[in-house]
Amino acid sequence: MTAKSRYLTVDPRFELELVLDGTQDFRWRAWKEGWLSGVLAGQIVHIRQTGDVLEYRAKSDLDDLMKSYFRFSEDIDEVHKALSAVDGSMARLVNRYPYLRILRQPDPWQATVAYICSANSNIKRTSDMVERVACLSDRHAELDGDVRHAFPTPDEVLKRSTDIQDARLGLNRASGILDAATQISNSKLDLHRLRQTDVSYDEAAQALQAVTGIGPKVAACIALFSLDKAEAFPLDTWVGRALTHYYPGQSPSDLRKSFGQHAGYASQFLFRDALTRQATLTPPPSCEKLKKTP
Repeated sequence: MTAKSRYLTVDPRFELELVLDGTQDFRWRAWKEGWLSGVLAGQIVHIRQTGDVLEYRAKSDLDDLMKSYFRFSEDIDEVHKALSAVDGSMARLVNRYPYLRILRQPDPWQATVAYICSANSNIKRTSDMVERVACLSDRHAELDGDVRHAFPTPDEVLKRSTDIQDARLGLNRASGILDAATQISNSKLDLHRLRQTDVSYDEAAQALQAVTGIGPKVAACIALFSLDKAEAFPLDTWVGRALTHYYPGQSPSDLRKSFGQHAGYASQFLFRDALTRQATLTPPPSCEKLKKTP
């Protein structure tokens, strides 16, 4: 099927390049003529924004997927109103970063691998590691001359366990990915079940932390960005710095309670403020380059 452009109208506050800056989904990269290239549901998607119109190219109609991915049905004004009412600091952050959105990643397995890779790493290195894992898949996607790898399934990862260990991810990350794949394969870990609304964040986090290499921060990221747990409150170095600045002496657990059901958004406002736009979208290298890198 030939790809064609499709169009979605977006909130004027939505800024695509800032939402897809590599801090949530690590598989986006710059493409030609202002397009961004990503892989969603095994397909390459090229996407760009002009004003309040989002244009994307793919080989099938992905309107529903795109609306879910970017949470277009979410009442962002209600989120802003609720967090602004918490205190003056959060109100200022909401006003400073009105474009901020939380992605709903369609593949919780890929998100799990990505956030295992993100532990004690930076955005560029994490992106490279995720792409190394993707390069282990024999399934490819192509769009307008852009060739990418689909993400390997848990069973594919287990079949290539030696390659995972040789992919320069670090011993703990490789072990965590293999453990997660094993638990999914033997039904000990059901990520799609954890995504259901009747599963609490605490229950999901506990199940995730039974995997080697997944601690509270990684579990919170997986839960927030791919399991629909909006109350998750990822606490990394950047968020910690922002908490020290805005909420000195207050415990993260108490703050999470005060942010309530929008704690995930609160963490992202804090993260964005501390990062101060230092994260930039850097194209991951090709599989050929990754193989040659010592």
